[in-house]
Amino acid sequence: MAKEKEHLNLAFIGHVDHGKSTLVGHLLLKAGAIAEQQLDDG
Repeated sequence: MAKEKEHLNLAFIGHVDHGKSTLVGHLLLKAGAIAEQQLDDG
């Protein structure tokens, strides 16, 4: 049986204003790690 990992390190790189923070915010939302109210528009 595979051992569960507690942490996963990811790096998101890209040009300014290309949605890196938006992408990460939505991934965290879909994963259930944050509530929708925690997303910030700016």
